[in-house]
Amino acid sequence: MTVPDRRPERTDLGPVARAWVAQMGWRSINLHTHISLVNRYVYVEVPKAGCGTMKATLGGLEAARNNPGMVGRFQEAPHNRLAATPFVRPFQLPDAMLEEVLTSSNYRRFTVVREPAARALSGFLEKVGQGLKQSEPIVDALRERTGRDIPPDEVTLEQFLDVISEIPSRKQDPHWRRQADHIGLGIVDYDAVVHLEDLDASWDLIGDLTRTPELKGEFFCRNSTGARTRMADYYSAELLARVRDIYARDYAELGYDVPALDAP
Repeated sequence: MTVPDRRPERTDLGPVARAWVAQMGWRSINLHTHISLVNRYVYVEVPKAGCGTMKATLGGLEAARNNPGMVGRFQEAPHNRLAATPFVRPFQLPDAMLEEVLTSSNYRRFTVVREPAARALSGFLEKVGQGLKQSEPIVDALRERTGRDIPPDEVTLEQFLDVISEIPSRKQDPHWRRQADHIGLGIVDYDAVVHLEDLDASWDLIGDLTRTPELKGEFFCRNSTGARTRMADYYSAELLARVRDIYARDYAELGYDVPALDAP
């Protein structure tokens, strides 16, 4: 059976959805936007910024409305996009309702972000250092630059930063994409932009945003790279300056300072 292309025309979307789609693409917005119509909130996921913890916690909250068994299912595999999700996705909503979700005071919109240098290092260590599929474009780009094949686990952080510095946000892998662009900052009106570094102290806020005062977060992430404690092992002052340039908007608009190498 041939299925027609039913993606919405950009001109049919409301102003906010249309501007965000123009910036980041329909696919990215659907992958990373998690909507609760019951609890009336929108969580926009930033990969490598506590997204496993957030999806496990919020996914469990949403799944509990169905049955207890589903809670464990979503908490055990929060990144499994092939499994049924307890959230509503943007593509499932009529255009006018999607615009309401993204703009109305009836919904709370929030996200979790991370200090850019630690986040970039975490993405590098996990995705490139372990040779996962996200490393393939990096390896391909280095092959074009150097004329030789460099195994993923031999790619240096400097080479990685050289490659990603030249790629616009929309074409970046979301694990190291510029966060302010990814979340549509300045397009979507957020009620809260939580720093991952403050997440442990932010569950009362998230409980309020999700209309679940008793919500308590647990750290479900099983793939921590420990990037925050390994900064001095990989960064020099020159590479931190490079990160500052690559993620200039993140530093300027998300409330972060470039870390010092002797910072904990």
